[in-house]
Amino acid sequence: MSVIPPLEVATFEVAEVSSGPSTSFEDGRLVVDLDALCEGAAAEPAISRVAADIVRPGESVRIANVLDAVEPSVRADDPATTFPGALGRLAPAGRGRSNRLSGVAVIPVCDLNHTAFADEEGFEDAFVDMDGPGADRSAWGATTNVVLTITPREDVDAADADRAFRRAALRAARDLASTTIGMEPVGVEEFGAHGSSEGDLPRVAAILQVGSEGPLLDTFYYGHPMLGMSPTLADPREVLAGALTNGAYDWASSRNPTAFYQRNTLIRELFAADGDRIRFVGVILALGYLNTASEKQRSAMLAAQLASQLGAEGVVCTTFETGNSHTDTMLTVRACESLGIRTCALVTETNGGLTDHVPEADCLVSTGNEDELVAAWTPERVIGAAEARVGEPVPLWAYLGATSQMGDMPWTAVPA
Repeated sequence: MSVIPPLEVATFEVAEVSSGPSTSFEDGRLVVDLDALCEGAAAEPAISRVAADIVRPGESVRIANVLDAVEPSVRADDPATTFPGALGRLAPAGRGRSNRLSGVAVIPVCDLNHTAFADEEGFEDAFVDMDGPGADRSAWGATTNVVLTITPREDVDAADADRAFRRAALRAARDLASTTIGMEPVGVEEFGAHGSSEGDLPRVAAILQVGSEGPLLDTFYYGHPMLGMSPTLADPREVLAGALTNGAYDWASSRNPTAFYQRNTLIRELFAADGDRIRFVGVILALGYLNTASEKQRSAMLAAQLASQLGAEGVVCTTFETGNSHTDTMLTVRACESLGIRTCALVTETNGGLTDHVPEADCLVSTGNEDELVAAWTPERVIGAAEARVGEPVPLWAYLGATSQMGDMPWTAVPA
């Protein structure tokens, strides 16, 4: 049997970010040629113009209309395959070495409600605050962020604009991380074969629920939208190495930014426990926010069957966004439990609690209450919008990744 080579993730810590005439990295200092980043993004045919800013923790800045957050990363041994299918040449992810920059992120923003393809319902607020009471509600209040403010051409449709947004952010992330190729990292994580340990350890799988409803509301697997896909087995190393990318731009707090796939806390903790407390047997990708009862039941059944085929005795099930997707989660819990697989689900509380529940869901982890109000704040500067709830309380659902249901944020909800 052939063995897939391990994934190595090399970390380069960024202590300072500044602008300069050329992009480089040395001794913890990242210099960014903002003009070159803008030119690279504007090369996308669907983009009219791009502006770039560097914002740092503690600055009086609110970033508005945030689309995504991407950690700078490059496949060091084959840069052309970075973010395969979505940006780079199609190739299997999750093997070889990836270099990452820690402490910095690429943040694309666009005011979708003022585009030619905006629909009547519109998109809700999506913020990252660099200071003030909301700074700790998003992981990117604590990182130095390279913000790309993107304006699409007026004659493009949503699908072309969406592809351009994603490629612009991924290209910037790759190019920033490329400055580390050939350098010595501060540390290297290795993710090798999993689930092969000996002994009587419980076999545990993860079911990652993703959303895919069409342009501007998609998740991409190797660059292809997951809309219509049945539950799929994925090597967890693929997820960590850029095979999953975000293109869903509604409900900021409970969406899954690309960076949360790249550094997925749940997957990394399952890897860390493999061979010690559990046998980590794999990851299943399954859609949430499905439209009909039959689609939901079918997806839940197939996801549970895949978990059973992996020999899983336990499953951790994540949730994508809230409302409709709570039903997908609950049906998946029920389907797994009916096969004797003990299941724990991560869910965000909304509208005063959960929008659905089944008796089998007796192990739930709250990732917070998205209706909590964060105190009013008046930043000195807003990037990405003319109006952004300045000086008024902001609901938690407006902060990017604040109630992530993949285990990537520290917040929870507790009884009063």
